[in-house]
Amino acid sequence: MPSPTKPSPSSPSSQTPPGDFRYNTKKTGGLTPRQQNLALLAGLSVALYTVENLIPLPIPWLRIGVGNIGVLLALYILSPIDGFFVLLIKIVIGSLLSGRFLSPFFLFALGAGVPSYWIMVGVKGLFGRAFGPVGVSVAGAVSHNLFQLAIAYLIVVQSVTIFYLAPILVVLGTVSGALIGAAVRSILPHLGIDKTSETAKISR
Repeated sequence: MPSPTKPSPSSPSSQTPPGDFRYNTKKTGGLTPRQQNLALLAGLSVALYTVENLIPLPIPWLRIGVGNIGVLLALYILSPIDGFFVLLIKIVIGSLLSGRFLSPFFLFALGAGVPSYWIMVGVKGLFGRAFGPVGVSVAGAVSHNLFQLAIAYLIVVQSVTIFYLAPILVVLGTVSGALIGAAVRSILPHLGIDKTSETAKISR
């Protein structure tokens, strides 16, 4: 009787831990795995972003930024471009749902979110293995706060005294960025992805 065929040692099925979706090539509803997970992460970011923005705070722009969990996850498990798409979807759709589209709040979010995202991409590319998701997230959060401060100077306050807030915003960005990064770092292993990997990519 012929012996059962054993999976090749090099095949994904023999090495992939349960829950690792990177090797899933099955289309669902005509969508590739990349498209499915891009939609999932975008939806997660929009939901978290919208809920956080609906919570009244004494200082409206002083928020943790929980919507960035989806953005950072997309950066790690998809690609920088995919993460950028998630960021834009989060800001545009989230602002529409919260009634802030094209408001000063929207302009601050977009004007600071875009450059700070690409700073995260650069930090991940250069120092990703040393810093991990926490360091990458802190770099993004701190730069985001400083970009918002610069925008406020240019279009709102126009006084250099506003930069006295910079040290406070750096501290707040470090704390919020560390919290978001720690959340992403704890999620990645459950997706079958090494949290220090710079090359984990999902099947396209």
